[in-house]
Amino acid sequence: MERETYSLNINKSSESYYNDISNFTCEVLNEGAIFYKTPVEMYREYHIKSNLENIPYDKENILEFLLLGVLWKGYSSSATNIKHIRNRTLIYLHKFRRKFKNIKPLIDFFRGIMLTSYLQNSKNKELLELEPDMKNFKKLLRWLEASGEFNFEVKRLKNWFCFLSEISYEESSEIIQKAITWSAWFEDHSKKAIGKYTVNVEKYLKESYPKHYWHENVIFCGRKRVEYHLNMLGGEIMNSVYRQGFINTDDKVIVLPACMSMSYKSSCKIKKTDDGNYCSGCNPKCMVNSITQLGKENSFKVIVVPHQSSLSNSDKGTGILKENIGVVGVACVLNLISGGWMLKERNIYAQCVLLDYCGCKRHWHKEGIPTCINIEQLKKILNIKY
Repeated sequence: MERETYSLNINKSSESYYNDISNFTCEVLNEGAIFYKTPVEMYREYHIKSNLENIPYDKENILEFLLLGVLWKGYSSSATNIKHIRNRTLIYLHKFRRKFKNIKPLIDFFRGIMLTSYLQNSKNKELLELEPDMKNFKKLLRWLEASGEFNFEVKRLKNWFCFLSEISYEESSEIIQKAITWSAWFEDHSKKAIGKYTVNVEKYLKESYPKHYWHENVIFCGRKRVEYHLNMLGGEIMNSVYRQGFINTDDKVIVLPACMSMSYKSSCKIKKTDDGNYCSGCNPKCMVNSITQLGKENSFKVIVVPHQSSLSNSDKGTGILKENIGVVGVACVLNLISGGWMLKERNIYAQCVLLDYCGCKRHWHKEGIPTCINIEQLKKILNIKY
């Protein structure tokens, strides 16, 4: 069966992917350390002098700088005509859909119309990438915030905006241009290194994506191929920088998406509790069941969530978001950076394992197919030796 957007199983296994992304991450970090060391170091010094909380690791600074360039190239043209009142309306609607779940379908209906009308500009080929300056940086931030899909990325980029506001116009413009230049290098090299895992993205955007027009997921499902590669890189970097913190936690929890259930929304007998949803073991062939049994044998919990927002909407100290908990988050590729930074903001050290492919009916597959992961990679993260 041909997979929508991405698939790690190009050789009937995702083993080669984890080798390729590890090697490519080293290449990107080396490139950043050589050519983009100065702006990253300047930003880090500003971060320390400003006494900002949660000072990122050097590797995260490099990821953030690359993120700035990729999002600028991908969305600055869309931000050209962003209007303040539309921006604020979309932000408020996004907040309301999380707070008032009983009217979420109605809110999403209006969000879909506004997102497609005002933010989604794929049909307009004449829009040009904005000039690299602070005025346009502000426009980009407004657009990203209004989309509702980059909440934790925006928080990181706002720190960069504050840093660039402290230096001269010429210097700030030069640094933004360097980020854009690096993102072009990244786009080209990522296709060569890991592009074989995302060959279907362009086909999906051309053939399947238009059905998402006028729906609230129109921005999320329209993400570019380079953003898949950026999230793959981000997941690898975060696994590295948060590794020791994760190991030092007292308890471990595996968070699985509902799309991994073989019988989700049909005959699945999942147990719903205040702390999360738990597998009841109803289907021996279901991977959720297999991972749950692995958890019982190795003293970690396995929780199933319908969507990443189920975690981001939880208050700190409730559910799984408790002190000294290490989380292994299983997610499709476009949720890796936002998910990792969401948990880090709550002082939770996380590791991620990618779904081998995406398959949920809401976003990716017209019928919905059960997804899976590389069990050996999960065991490696959890230090399970057999």
